[in-house]
Order: sequence, then structure tokens, then C-alpha cells
Amino acid sequence: MAPRTALLIATAAMAVIAAAALLPATASATTYMVGDESGWDVGPDYDAWASGKKFKVGDTLEFLYSEGSHNVVVVDAQSYEACAVPSNAPTLTSGDDSVELGQAGRWLFICGVEGHCDAGMKLAVDVHG
Repeated sequence: MAPRTALLIATAAMAVIAAAALLPATASATTYMVGDESGWDVGPDYDAWASGKKFKVGDTLEFLYSEGSHNVVVVDAQSYEACAVPSNAPTLTSGDDSVELGQAGRWLFICGVEGHCDAGMKLAVDVHG
């Protein structure tokens, strides 16, 4: 009887391992605090912060800032370059905003408070599948 029980346990373990192998890559997703200890603010070099990081689908960017002092606007390339906030752009304002990078491609963010983007509060990340 013991060998049959051992066989059932081994079969069940193999089923769990096989199921885990089929889980999407997002199971190993990373959360990045934008700007690290500086957070989302005027001053940090966000190009330098993003360089060398390998963003992938399923990762999350966390933007931390004092509520009311900044915001996070998801923009297109033209708005990013012009530091302009389109009227229909998704805008986050909680001070603890999380954005899941749900698809591959270039993601662009700016602070929509007047003058902040021009002062460097803009972030571009390339997300790989």
C-alpha cells in the first residue's frame, strides 16, 4: 500500500510543477519605485534611473509623491517631447500611483503640473514582452 501512496504523491507533485511551469511570466513581475528614494519629483534624472533596467510586461511602476504637488500623466510621443498634457490623457493624482506595464512597447509619463515636465519630470521606459 505504501508504494501506491508514494506514487500518488509523486504524481500530484509533478502535476503542481507542470502547472507552475505554465504560469505566465508575470508571476515573476517586478515593482519599481520610480526615482528610488527620491520618488517622483523635480530633480532626479529619470533617464539615468531607467537606464540599465529591463522592464517587462507585468512589471509595475510605483510613482510616490506628495499628493497635490505632482501628478502622473500617460502620454504619447508627441506630448512627451512637447511636455504637453492632452485633454484625454490618463492622469493619476493620488501620490501613490501604480501603473502595471501591461503590454510591450514604449511607455511615456510626464508630470502635468506647469513647468515640472520642462524641469525634467518625465520618464520613458521600454517594455519587453
